Parts: sequence; C-alpha cells; structure tokens
Amino acid sequence: MKQQRTIEKLVKNCHPVTILLVDDEPANLLVLKSLLADLEITLVTASSGEEALKQVLLTDFAVILLDVLMPTMSGFETARMIRSRPQSSRTPIIFITAAPDAPGFPIEEAYALGAVDYLSKPVNPTVLRAKVAVFIDLYRKTQELASMERERNAAILREKNRRIRLILENAKDYAFIVTDPNGTITEWEGGSDELTGWPSEEAIGQPLSIIFTPEDRRSQKPETELAIARETGRAEDKRWHVRKDGSRFFADGMLIRLDDDAGDIHGFTKIFRDTTATRKAEDALRVSEERVRLATDAAQLGIWIWDAEANRIIWENERMYEIFGLPEAEGSFSVAHFVDNILHPDDVTIYERAIANARQTGSFHFEGRLRAAQGEPRWIEATGRVEFAKDGEPMRVIGTTADITRQKHTEEDLRRLASRLSDADRRKTEFLATLAHELRNPLAPIRTGIDLLRFGTTDPNVVSRVRDTMERQVVHLVHLVDDLLDIARITQGKIELKKELVELKTLADTAVETSRPLIEAGHHALSVDLPDKPCLLVADPTRITQVLSNLLNNAAKYTPQGGRIALSVQIEDQEALISVTDNGVGIAAESLPLLFEIFTQVGQNISRSQGGLGIGLSLVRWLVELHGGSVTASSLGIGHGSQFQVRLPLTSADMVTQKGDVPSTDSELNTTIKVLRVLIVDDNIDAAQTLSALLEIAGHKTMVAHDGYEGLRMTEQFHPEVIFLDIGMPGMNGYEVARVVRKMPGMEAVTIVALTGWGAERDREMSKKAGFDDHLTKPASRASVNLLLSKIHTPQ
Repeated sequence: MKQQRTIEKLVKNCHPVTILLVDDEPANLLVLKSLLADLEITLVTASSGEEALKQVLLTDFAVILLDVLMPTMSGFETARMIRSRPQSSRTPIIFITAAPDAPGFPIEEAYALGAVDYLSKPVNPTVLRAKVAVFIDLYRKTQELASMERERNAAILREKNRRIRLILENAKDYAFIVTDPNGTITEWEGGSDELTGWPSEEAIGQPLSIIFTPEDRRSQKPETELAIARETGRAEDKRWHVRKDGSRFFADGMLIRLDDDAGDIHGFTKIFRDTTATRKAEDALRVSEERVRLATDAAQLGIWIWDAEANRIIWENERMYEIFGLPEAEGSFSVAHFVDNILHPDDVTIYERAIANARQTGSFHFEGRLRAAQGEPRWIEATGRVEFAKDGEPMRVIGTTADITRQKHTEEDLRRLASRLSDADRRKTEFLATLAHELRNPLAPIRTGIDLLRFGTTDPNVVSRVRDTMERQVVHLVHLVDDLLDIARITQGKIELKKELVELKTLADTAVETSRPLIEAGHHALSVDLPDKPCLLVADPTRITQVLSNLLNNAAKYTPQGGRIALSVQIEDQEALISVTDNGVGIAAESLPLLFEIFTQVGQNISRSQGGLGIGLSLVRWLVELHGGSVTASSLGIGHGSQFQVRLPLTSADMVTQKGDVPSTDSELNTTIKVLRVLIVDDNIDAAQTLSALLEIAGHKTMVAHDGYEGLRMTEQFHPEVIFLDIGMPGMNGYEVARVVRKMPGMEAVTIVALTGWGAERDREMSKKAGFDDHLTKPASRASVNLLLSKIHTPQ
C-alpha cells in the first residue's frame, strides 16, 4: 500500500502527460479512451495519419498508440513521418493491429520505424494499461530530470528504475534481457525466468546463447544475431528457443542495440514472447489448406502424405495406386517398399538426391521411372512440401505424383523430329550451296565459248580450242548431274569419284583456264611452274580440277587489284605438292584452324569476296582427302598474303601398264565399231534427232520414234539390232516398251539400252529387271556411246 501511495504521489507531482490515440474507427478510439481514462493523463485523438501529424507538431506526447491499417495513410507511413521530425524522433510508438502474429506481418519493419511494442485487437485492458503506464512513468521521469537537481534526479531515477523493474517483472508475457556489448547477460526482467526456466541469479553472467537451440549454437547463430544488431541496430528474433530443461518454444521478438549518449554501444536488449501456440495453429491451418488445395486443383494427381516417424506413406488417394500399378487393398506402403519394388533401380540415386535436397530446402521434387513388368517403364513426377518439427527435423511431406509417361514420349518424339529436321535442313543447305558453287565454274568458260562462236570467228585454232573447252566443261557438268541424280548419296555426304589415269599438268592447265576470267578481272599476274617430268595420278579429273580452280579462285577473290598469284607443282616422295600462293589480304592466325570448315569465310575478308557461300575451301579439303591427300593453309597474317598446299599421291607408268586401262579416245574406239541398225525412242525430239545424227555420221542406220507405241511399230518394221530407249515417256514408259519388245518374235537378241535422266543405282536395277542390257544417263558422251556399240556382237 505504501508503494502504491508513493506512485500516486509521484503521478500528481510530475509534469502533465499527453498521449496520442490514432485510429480511423471512432469506436476504437472510444474504447482506448475509456481504458486509459483513470490514469490522470491527457488523451488526444486523431482519426487519420494526416491529423496525427498535425497533433505531433503541436504537442510533445509521452507515447503514441497508432493503428496500422488506415485508409489514406497507413500507420507505418505515419510513424515514418513522425520519426523524420527531430522533436518527435524519439517519441515511443505502440502499434495496434488486428493480426500481428499472422504470416506476413512486418514486425522487423515495425521495430525499424521506432515501435517499442505492438498490441492485438481487441486490446487486453490490463496489458494496455501496464504498457502505457511504463511509458507514462518514463516520460515523467524524463521531464523531472530536466527540472530537478542532479542528485535528486539520480535518486528519483533509481526509484523509478526499481519501479520499472517491478512493472517488467509483472509483464510475464514478455522477456526483457539486457546484455553487455559481448553478449553476457546483465539484466533478467519481465517474464524471462517463466519463459526460459532460468532464474535470474543463474542467468545473469551467462552468455545470451543459453536460450538458443544446440543447432543454432553449433552454427553460431547467437554470434551472427549480435553482429547484425551491432551493425544495423536491431536483429529479428523469430525462431525456436530452448528452456533450461531442454524443452523448446517458439519466440517472436527483437534484439536491439543500446547506445549511450556518445553513440557508443553499451549493450543489447532482447525482447520476446512465447508464440508456440500460435505457431502450431498456423502450421495446422497450413496443412489443412494444403490438403484442400491439392484435392481441389490436382484431382488427376496422386496425392499422398509421408510421415517421418513411420517412414511410410500414411495417406494416399486412389490415383496413387493407378500410377504405381498397385492393388488398392495393399493400403499404405513404406519408402523401402517403394525403392525396392516400385522405383526403377537406375533412378534410385536420383531419388536419394531429391530426398537430401528436400531436407535442405524444404521442397521435394523427383522425376524418374517405375519398374515395368513388360514394355517400357513409366515415368512419374513427384513434388511435395516438407514440414519440419520444432527441433528442425522433417516431420511430414505432403505431395503429389503425376504419370508423365506420355509427356516424356512426346518430348522424345519432338527431340527426334527436331534433330531430323535440323539434320535434313543442314544437308539440304549444304547440298544446294555445293551445287551452286560447282555449277558456277564450268558455266563461265561455256558461256565465253558460246560468245566466241556467236561472233563467227573462222580461226580453226580458236574454234578447236573453244570446242575442246566446252567439251571439257560439259563433261564436268555431266558429272555434277550424275551426282544430282543420286540425292540420297549426296545428302549423306557421299560423292562417288570417277577415277582414271590423268596427267596433273593437263588438270592444272584446265584449272587455270577455268579460273582465268576471274584472274583477269582482277588484273592479277599469274605465274605457273610445272615440272617437265610427267605427274601421273589415278584421280577424278573433274574433282581435282575443281580443287585447283577453287584455290585459284580463292586467291583471285582475296587479292587486291593487280596482285600476284603463283601456281606451282613439285614432286616429293611419290607425292605431288601443289602450291597456290598470293600476296593478298592474308589470314589472321586465329582464323587458320577454322578455314576449311563448311560455310566458313574469314571475317576480315568478306568485303573482298566475289560471291560464294563459304564452301569452296571445305570442298577442297573434302575432295583432296577422298583422293588420299591432304591440304594445309599458312599466312604471315593480315596483309601478308597466303599459301595453300595440296599433297596428292602419284602413280607410276608400270602400274598403268599392269592395269591395262581401257582406251578413251575416239580414234581408238572407231576401229572396233560395226555398222548397226539403231532405233532411238525418246519423247525429247532434240535429244533423239541429235543422237541419230551422231550415229549416222559414224555410219550407222537409224530411225527415230517419239513415244512408246510408235517405237513398237518401228521395231516390227525396222528390226533394229540396238534400241536406245528413254524411260520417262508419256503414255507408255520405257519399262513397258522393253517388256513388250522382249516378247516380240525375232527380237530376242536385240540390245536394249536405257538412255535416261535417271541414273541412280535403284534406277539401274529397275531397268535391268525390265529387260534392258545397259544403262546410260543423259547426256551420254560420244565416247560412251561408241564404247557401248563396239561391244555389241551381231550374228554373221
């Protein structure tokens, strides 16, 4: 009673105390005023944040009770403005909120704005009065210190401190712990002993870590929390704590740095309360909500709950048994049963990694296969959320499982399709680029020769040279058309070489001739150095000519006007070393390794390129390697020219004699040709008439038909010894004509030759089955026709 009278006397003698009540609801303001009316203080009300700010400018308040949720300016915004004013920067603020413990309430932000506490609606009258009384006392003490002498102020301060401690000791819902700068406990107030089980006489002098869990102590959480508070002024304290007897409780509070007047740290205060019941209620609500969500949103999924203590699936829906292929009568099953009997053995490691990750992150995700009695295994995807017990160990997992077999098959089909499409597109692009590149070289001299003949030149040497040039280029084009016919072979990167015995000098001359228009267009000086000794190769002349021409064209393209280009051939160890050198733009060192890759052009030289798709050098390497040779490039760098060297194996005259090659000149063939009756059946009138004229010049008797029916009538009348028969004709194709001819009396010995644009192996096989004796592809050369006719033996 004496103590109570002393407090009442002190209240009367102290300076007037004013408290600001801020709430947008008049009813709430009325409640707060009625609860605080008998404290002999002045109560000022404000119905908005804006009005509260006006009041703060007019009055110095002992404490402000501030509602958090207000329509125009929230409590947090209002508090921030109050703190920004020097006169009110230290005014205590108690937030009043409808749900401070609800998930998402920004407790840390509240404390950062200077809140000393917060109360839940509806407000507990006893708690409200007790807390407000504390700040009334603190306010009055501050006012008295300003007007009383130092000694009296010190006495009153000690008395008030004693009373504050008394109040704190009666606030059993909160623990108030003060430490020195090193974290050693110096004060143990409020409900500290009831909440932690540590009496004050044992706690004081102990490190603050005595209330931390063993796991937190091992991970140095106490030291981390002190470091954060020392650096920022406060650290959130919302985690599991441990009592003296080892039991655990969930604490919600804050660790705050205490500074003296000079701004130096003289300790910390840790304020918290026990919210274990609230935490458990939130967990239970979260579990319930998760079940409802899973059942509602994932009706087609397998839903399950795994219990850590039993290490079993303790609940599952019917869909789980359908996915796992289990009879529902089996009931719940253990994880061991799942791993040993349901999960595919190759995916056990993936499952174990998913379990380990779930322990760390709280999120479970697994994608793998199930065992299959027959056929392909099925795929599943399982996801779940881990719930941890208060000791930090997993307690249960609520999750879903889906059968994603069809999705996996679809993804695999799409990958395969994408790969095939990509590969087909790549091969198509390479083929078209290759074709365009290869057609360009032979067409240039052919067009030049046509122009010369059109001018009507009568010089026999010029006419002969033009004719020979055009004939060589037509042969080259025929080879290209042969490659074009066999699409499957080309798209697979396979080009059949037509090898024969050739003289390298002849090929070099042809290549120079092919590239001369481009060289002359650049006004380049070309030097050619060939050995006097014959250089014999067993090679495809068209392809080797193409190699040399590509290198010469490349040198002409990337050499500035008026440059120098040199072609030389040397013999080294049964190999021909062919060098093409220029003084052009050169090649950077980093570009040399990629120079022969498909579609590669040196970046610095693209501006000098005269067309091309970046395949010329790739073709050079490809064709040289097919001939058993090699190609290299070198350069001293940009602006210093470049050199390309090709090595090809040589052959000897002895090897040529042993091979007994078939002669290839028309003069040699003409000695074996007999006069024959030849029927030509082709719907292409020009092709038929041209071949007829060529054969008649050689002395043969010919007749021409332009469709299959006319060909059969002429066969009966003319009795040919040889029939050149086109296959692709309208009405009656060549296969049908050949079958009928084979059945005609007296035509048993006739030689039927397919003369067609179709020249693939499959086409040859079909013509043979239809009764053809031989197969030539258009345009057939005079030599090949004469060679075929020379082999025909007619009855004497």
